[in-house]
Amino acid sequence: MTHSETADLVKRLRDELPSLGAREARAARHLMNNYPMAGLRTVAEFAHESGVSTATVLRLVKRLGFGVYADFQAALHQHIEQTLQSPLLRFEAQPEAEESPSGSFLDRFVLTMEGHLKTLRQSIAQSEFDEVAALLANDRRDIHLVGGRYSFNLVRYFADLLTALRGRVTVIDGQTQTWPQNLLDMGKSSVLVAIDVRRYQQDVIEFAAAAARRGATVVLLTDNWQSPAARSARHVLRFPVSSPSIFDVLTVGLALAEALVGAVAIRRGDSGRKRMEMLETLRTPFAPREPEFNRSPQKRDESTGAD
Repeated sequence: MTHSETADLVKRLRDELPSLGAREARAARHLMNNYPMAGLRTVAEFAHESGVSTATVLRLVKRLGFGVYADFQAALHQHIEQTLQSPLLRFEAQPEAEESPSGSFLDRFVLTMEGHLKTLRQSIAQSEFDEVAALLANDRRDIHLVGGRYSFNLVRYFADLLTALRGRVTVIDGQTQTWPQNLLDMGKSSVLVAIDVRRYQQDVIEFAAAAARRGATVVLLTDNWQSPAARSARHVLRFPVSSPSIFDVLTVGLALAEALVGAVAIRRGDSGRKRMEMLETLRTPFAPREPEFNRSPQKRDESTGAD
């Protein structure tokens, strides 16, 4: 099984869950809820913890495309290695400049992003994208957004765009000790958008779980390896983050956020347009003006009525 197939393992579990028998479905849910650690146990431990027989676990593993349990575990170990890679490790693994593939770094970067955008369309079901857009456009829903150290930059931009189209959009920031205060007003009408990419942050994972326990609908934007916050999410939208750089990139995540905002704008219709018109009116007094000292003496005289 390839790296990309390994990354799609949880998605395959989600997709196949409705067609699984009761016992296989129980084992699949246990794996999804405790991914990937449940699969790193012995087959007997996995079976005991999920309340099924070892034969059921082995049938599930074979259904996922693995000939034997050892191959399944090897794929999970590959997943962990990919997930925990740091920029420093990738820096050390970079080839020397003269050994790099033909073409400039910029060319390779652009081609990679082009491929990622095509992958994005293939990896996200239209129905799920539409459901998330409908949640974000719904006035009866209060929207909350949280992210990690780097993904918070995407959270802030996403929230700024949404605020122009609708009200009750809250960004969860500051010290993590203050985050629980945001849970006080969350309930069944709330939507939490969590953005978490490798190396995943425990505070984001825990907050998503706490919001789900409060009844909020959790939407997770994550990478192909999938944050453990997916255990708490109703909707999971994945985007590629790898690049020729030593750093993972949020380029495609930004495109996904902008696509969602565009879809929300269409759904908001006249109410969104009226809100934006009001916003433009409110912005007018704050619009940049030409500084007094930049104007010519003639213009200054005309503006003051001087002879």
